[in-house]
Amino acid sequence: MTEADIIFFELIQIALGNHKTLSRTPTEVEWKAIFANAQKQAIVGLAFDALEGLVNNGMQISKALLLEWIGINERIKQRNILVNQRCKELEKLFVDVGYKSCILKGQGSALYYQNPLCRQSGDIDVWIEGARHDILDYVKKKDYHIGHVDIKHSDIGFFEDVHVEVHFIPSWMYNPIKNRKLQNFFSMQKMAQFGNYDESVGFTHTTVQFDLVFSLVHIYRHLFDEGIGLRQLLDYYHILLHSEKQQRVEAIMVLKGLGMKSFTEGLMWVLKECFALKERFYLCDINEHHGSFLLSEILIAGNFGHYDSRIKHQESCNRFAKGLVGLKRNIRFLRYYPSEVLWSPIWKLWHWCWRKKMGFL
Repeated sequence: MTEADIIFFELIQIALGNHKTLSRTPTEVEWKAIFANAQKQAIVGLAFDALEGLVNNGMQISKALLLEWIGINERIKQRNILVNQRCKELEKLFVDVGYKSCILKGQGSALYYQNPLCRQSGDIDVWIEGARHDILDYVKKKDYHIGHVDIKHSDIGFFEDVHVEVHFIPSWMYNPIKNRKLQNFFSMQKMAQFGNYDESVGFTHTTVQFDLVFSLVHIYRHLFDEGIGLRQLLDYYHILLHSEKQQRVEAIMVLKGLGMKSFTEGLMWVLKECFALKERFYLCDINEHHGSFLLSEILIAGNFGHYDSRIKHQESCNRFAKGLVGLKRNIRFLRYYPSEVLWSPIWKLWHWCWRKKMGFL
């Protein structure tokens, strides 16, 4: 890591209340690098929470950069207000026709933060109870645009200003045995999720017990499919802070059954190194070997892999070429997570055939 990276993580730890001040005042070049890192990792708002206090206490930063940071921070707040409103509207839309639903990650994860409006929002991911064909038939009747459809979710145009992904299942795993275990976990948990209505925001979202497993699986999935950034890890950091010991004990038992012990150990190391997570919140022991590999991937790839030059050219490829690029990319994960890597091409072939059969291609 560079000197600017070290100061960047100090800034995050200040925002989290785990550090008092920066070890030194960054140079103008370093401030720009820190700001670029915050943008790359989609955590400009959280970093600004720390920056605002530092500036009020005399820390020097160029006026132009400060004003740019303030402007982006304000847009993040306003976007969160809009997306929260759309979550309420979406839930009402489904309730009115008898569907139970809950928001996955996103605006639900933001509620774990001390300042929910500082979390940079993305799409709305909503999990709906019901058969896939029934949900899609309802959407067609209402004339909402249906985009991509796969085994997990569908892109549906409910709003012009916020993208929505309707989930039939929250997530999946390439290994069929592990996937069966994961789907069993979701089945056992779903009633608690669909019943977790939050009056403070006006929509239903997932519980801490569920998120301890689901959010880690979500991070794991994105490691293979796109890339992961610090925003997803900050979500998990805040979930851990809101969890109780027994919930963590139960979660690690599920995660071990999914073959994710080493990944979880590595993630705990990253949370300790980057965010100063206290030991009492660990799910399990830490693993520096796995953690340092994860951290290098995070720093290279940025939020959802948008800054990863190793996979950027996939956008111009056909489906077959994209598959080869993805397979080549995942080979570097083989010695760390062999089961998922080896099952990946088999699952993707099956999934393509399934989508073809169902008329989704």
